[in-house]
Amino acid sequence: MSGDRSREIRQLQKAKEKSQRSGDLKEEAAVCNQLGEILARHGRFQEALEEHRQELRLLESVDDVIGCAVAHRKIGERLAELESYKAALKHQRQHLELARSLSNHIEQQRAWATIGRTYMFIADSSQSGEALREAEQAFMKSLAIVEETLEGEVPRRELSEMKTRLYLNLGLVYDSLKDQAKCSHYIRKSIFISEQNHLHEDLYRAYFNLGNIQLREGEHSKAMRCLEGARECARRMKEKCMESECCASLAQVLLSLGDFVAAKRALKKAHLLGSQQPLQRESIRRNLRYALRVSRLQEALEEAAPSNPRAALGLCEQLGDLFSKAGDYRRAVEAYERQEGKTWLNVALSKEEAGKGYEELESCFRTALQCAERAQEPRLQRQILRHLHAVQQRGGCPEGPSTLARLRSLCRSQGWSSDGESSGEEEKEELENSEALEEESDLELSESGEWARRRQLLPLAPPAGGGQSLRCSAGLRPPPLAPPAGGGQSLRYSAGPP
Repeated sequence: MSGDRSREIRQLQKAKEKSQRSGDLKEEAAVCNQLGEILARHGRFQEALEEHRQELRLLESVDDVIGCAVAHRKIGERLAELESYKAALKHQRQHLELARSLSNHIEQQRAWATIGRTYMFIADSSQSGEALREAEQAFMKSLAIVEETLEGEVPRRELSEMKTRLYLNLGLVYDSLKDQAKCSHYIRKSIFISEQNHLHEDLYRAYFNLGNIQLREGEHSKAMRCLEGARECARRMKEKCMESECCASLAQVLLSLGDFVAAKRALKKAHLLGSQQPLQRESIRRNLRYALRVSRLQEALEEAAPSNPRAALGLCEQLGDLFSKAGDYRRAVEAYERQEGKTWLNVALSKEEAGKGYEELESCFRTALQCAERAQEPRLQRQILRHLHAVQQRGGCPEGPSTLARLRSLCRSQGWSSDGESSGEEEKEELENSEALEEESDLELSESGEWARRRQLLPLAPPAGGGQSLRCSAGLRPPPLAPPAGGGQSLRYSAGPP
């Protein structure tokens, strides 16, 4: 927790003690409410729950019905975050009944929205389609109150906040129901309203969730745009933890694309910005170590490949093992196939040194080339084609021109000069990447403390979505519900599950 937040909690605790000394029960309840919200923001849900329970007892003692309704809502939210869903729904339905008894449409809207979110948590934990339908119905009832009853009753900005958060919640429900058309429709409505009304936090949530959905669907360029949009919102709000969350998700996109150097930069930025949640901090460190190891092995492989084939083979195997441990089996196969391609190239060169005939050499070169193509390794393909062409030239083979044409075509497609040498622009890019790696190597995390005891590579955190917890910092999660709209007990509303 940041120093500012800790200081704010201490100040509120002093204010609470002061109100206790003066016997001002309503003021004490208001402070309990604020303390509960701040503690919940930082994942201290049990402590937050106790504050809201104390808030409820105080308000019951002064017969503040609307205050009690709000306190029941807060208790329900904290219980849901602690995964006590049955108890959470009990308090949330008490909130709804008290709001109905007072004909308070604002609190009825909030009650349905809170109930909907709890059903989303239930669906997430049990993969229950029935819970998702309950969530959908609750959000629709909340939206109906907003559209049919609250127009003109609450300020326009507050009404927009209610709508944008309900649209986003509905989008996430339809995402879980595999209805991508409705999912996109509602999340984009949330984005539109947030942009029109400069609701930066709501815009952040919508962009962040949509970006993670697009990442899961393999739409990497769209995911990058949405996550960059979320990051810009976080910067405007000067919310470092939110920006850290965006950087971590951007790194997941880059890891999926295989750009480990860029992923490493994003993860270092996420680490420097800090995170509220221990699980997310651990995930960032784990993925940073993974990106560092992969990028260094790749750099070493590029340096070793032309001059030290034996070392290159060992590096290919290390990369394959590293990808396999991380669960990235596609890249593991590519690394092993690259290793296989290099092995066959070495076999061909050894046979050439031993004076074997062209047919035997060609078979080895062709097998090496097939492995390099499957591994999507153009540099290795170029190396094999060069050797094959040289052998064909020396033997006067008629296939020589065809091999040369293939080599030149490969070089053109990669931006290399026609003889297969790297162009000046390519060399410059390689130099820049090498310098960036060297500069950033000094930023690697210290090997002291718990991380020194856990040197073994941990599994790469999976991309968001699928069976991920909606509350998990790395995954999709319900956005915050609408904040209080005029009157009522709550002085500060949580931004939703951290």
